[in-house]
Amino acid sequence: MKRLLGVMGATAVLVMACVTGAQADGRKTESTLKLVQDRGYVQCGVTDRVPGFSIHGANGQWTGFYVDFCRAVGAAVLGDANAIQIDNYWLDALEGGDIDILHAGSTWTFSRDTQRNIDFPNIYFFDGQGFIAHAQLGAKNLKEAMAIKGVRVCAIGPTSTARANLEEFIEQNQVKWTLVPLQTMDGMWRAFFGGRCQMAIHDRSALAAVHAGRLDDSDDFVVFPEVISKEPLAPAVRGDDTQWRDLVSWVTLITIAAEELNITSDNVDDMRANSNSPEVLRLLGVEPGLGKGFGLDDEWAYRVIKQLGNYAEIFARNIGSDSPFRMPRGMNSLWRDGGLLYAPPIR
Repeated sequence: MKRLLGVMGATAVLVMACVTGAQADGRKTESTLKLVQDRGYVQCGVTDRVPGFSIHGANGQWTGFYVDFCRAVGAAVLGDANAIQIDNYWLDALEGGDIDILHAGSTWTFSRDTQRNIDFPNIYFFDGQGFIAHAQLGAKNLKEAMAIKGVRVCAIGPTSTARANLEEFIEQNQVKWTLVPLQTMDGMWRAFFGGRCQMAIHDRSALAAVHAGRLDDSDDFVVFPEVISKEPLAPAVRGDDTQWRDLVSWVTLITIAAEELNITSDNVDDMRANSNSPEVLRLLGVEPGLGKGFGLDDEWAYRVIKQLGNYAEIFARNIGSDSPFRMPRGMNSLWRDGGLLYAPPIR
């Protein structure tokens, strides 16, 4: 009996300790959604110096593809796409609770998904890693570069997929290259454009954007056409809040669904008033139920489309046909156009 009472007492102490710990940490007792609503803005992390995706302008404003998806969460949750606070962060800041969501070109990988307290709600940009090189290297593609010995290649490290992919590529292909590890994106670009490296590895979309942004000396550099990896880019959230994960996922999927249904920021009000499509009416909050699972009103998706547009508009504005980069949609086209983007039914 004494032994049983001792076990029961120890269990009670353990339970009380867990409860006390949970109460001491607001993130354990309050959902991310409530924290954001109480705070009045979404704390969003991005990666700086990726033209077209996330860039901090001289006027202090953040712009880009990733930034617009940060703003989309603000529009959905708080009714205002400008109800966000953005800074340069990475995955450790997300795990530490410094930010609510990371839109920084983070690749969805097995190890990140299973070994860290991180969830990747869905893929919003299909990419692959490749190389940019100084033209004076004399290589126009990867095959030619592989034949050159002693090439110095810059890569972000130590936890980036770029560095791991480069190390595997060098080992598997027995190329005589030297890896030059850098700690930050800014440091890598300084090293590459400053001549410390003859090549650099990164997501090919980012390489194309950076190259297109160098209007004065773009001929001095070449982006190789090949990629050496799959890089499914996704927003990232902490792995302890399924409601927030689902909300961030559907904020992205809603923009894809809107494109599928031909809803744009220009015609959304007309579609809301005159459409006979049950799916359109559910999406735009005319038919009730869209906000039920999130604790939001039914018009949250309408606000996203009205303030940010559908996926095609976001893509074109930042990196596609309406931008200086004119990046083709490619794999990031809708499934009906030969791409990989697909939204589940809105029902």
